[in-house]
Amino acid sequence: MINEYVTHRTLNPKLWKGDKMHPKLRIGLLKIANAFYKFLETDAPIKDIILIGSSANYNWTQYSDIDLHVVVNYLKAGDNMHLVSNYMHAKKSLWNTKYPLDYKGLPIELYAQDSNENLHSTVGIFSVMKNRWLHKPDPQTISVDDTAIEQKAQPYEYEIDSLKPGTPKVEQRINKLKQRLQRLRQSGLDADGEYSLENMAYKHLRNKGYIERLNRLEQQVKLGKLAIENIIKRSVTPMIQENTMQSVAETLINHVNGNKKLDDTGWQFVVQQTKAVTDPMGQWMHPGCCTMIPTQHGAITMQDVEHDVLGIDDTGHMILMKPEQNYQYPGRNVFEIPHTPQWQTMIMQIQNAVRNGSRYEK
Repeated sequence: MINEYVTHRTLNPKLWKGDKMHPKLRIGLLKIANAFYKFLETDAPIKDIILIGSSANYNWTQYSDIDLHVVVNYLKAGDNMHLVSNYMHAKKSLWNTKYPLDYKGLPIELYAQDSNENLHSTVGIFSVMKNRWLHKPDPQTISVDDTAIEQKAQPYEYEIDSLKPGTPKVEQRINKLKQRLQRLRQSGLDADGEYSLENMAYKHLRNKGYIERLNRLEQQVKLGKLAIENIIKRSVTPMIQENTMQSVAETLINHVNGNKKLDDTGWQFVVQQTKAVTDPMGQWMHPGCCTMIPTQHGAITMQDVEHDVLGIDDTGHMILMKPEQNYQYPGRNVFEIPHTPQWQTMIMQIQNAVRNGSRYEK
């Protein structure tokens, strides 16, 4: 627990009238939270929608975020807690990239919080869903909970961990991430915000080496672009023998045509033979490689993907997906084949064999 000096006598007037949230703001936040919940594509029901952080405390600054948490039970979303946690962080990252929302200049940060994770009793927590305080902050004794600091820092940790030199649009993502981190730091540069949640989260990231890692990655990417031998360098993808590609193509054709549906063993064969990676981040993290995307309800985004991708789900539904578009599959697992030189022969073979099939979409 980090005790904090008193910074304001009132809550942020942009959000509050006394200790009551502005009604129109509450309605707007509920709409945003419900849209984010749908974006999560999870079967776990919403248990609450809460506001935490300095915007729900007396230590707010002009740089404070609106930390809006959709509370769900991670155990209802899946048995593998590590996979569920990574999935939730990935969806948050995608949401904030696609929908950079704000209210009166205050960025709105969405987060899927596990209902099994409890915050310290001294942290201000307001239920937007129930329109009441779960715990009222004390203007005389302000504190920042260690758990709240970790929750605030975790999405940044995940995004930094996800960035690699070969990540599509890596420079753009680094720049956006550094801008968001600057806002955290700015809270600390403001005299009243030295002990804000945002600044404590920034210090947490700095102490764990994440800020240094991001700076090193930025330097590595810039040096790589300037290196002559890397000017025409392409992403390294695994080499697959021609007879293996033929076998995989025939297997997928039979699956799409409905001649022989793939079971778990069949999919394992396809994944192993193509050296595919199972990762909800898909082409974002593994450009040029085959990927298996686990989803909750079959939604796939092609935002920031630089090439076409042939997607085949576990029901046999197939779509040739285009960059910057969003797609919906009836199945929950989508196998992706990137339309790059290494895979284009296989893609053409599959397309030609099933082009007239009712399950195929251009």
